[in-house]
Amino acid sequence: MIALCRAINLPARFVTGTDYGADPNLGPPDFHAYVEVYLGSRWYLFDPSGTAIPMGMMRIATGRDAADVAFATIFGGVISEQPLIHAVAEVDAANGHELPEHTTLALSTDTPCDSRPV
Repeated sequence: MIALCRAINLPARFVTGTDYGADPNLGPPDFHAYVEVYLGSRWYLFDPSGTAIPMGMMRIATGRDAADVAFATIFGGVISEQPLIHAVAEVDAANGHELPEHTTLALSTDTPCDSRPV
């Protein structure tokens, strides 16, 4: 998706994070990668895999590609284990914090550039 966006002159970046709120049928939360595209003066989140709830993604790092923000760089003999990610979402209605849920609205991870303080 990043290559296609860049091919038509849309700035795009690679994001790594976790997928709190993923479909429970796919297993427990895990590391997840997604894309952000710059449209109309702000960055919008897209998940080409469609397996996670975008409002439940928690960013770890952002870069040009997977090499910039790898989950792990491994050298030598390593015995890997399944990652264990434990995250708890808390509802705080007074401050507008709700549990992740699907929506048909676009999700921006940024505020419009023209409304930022100078």
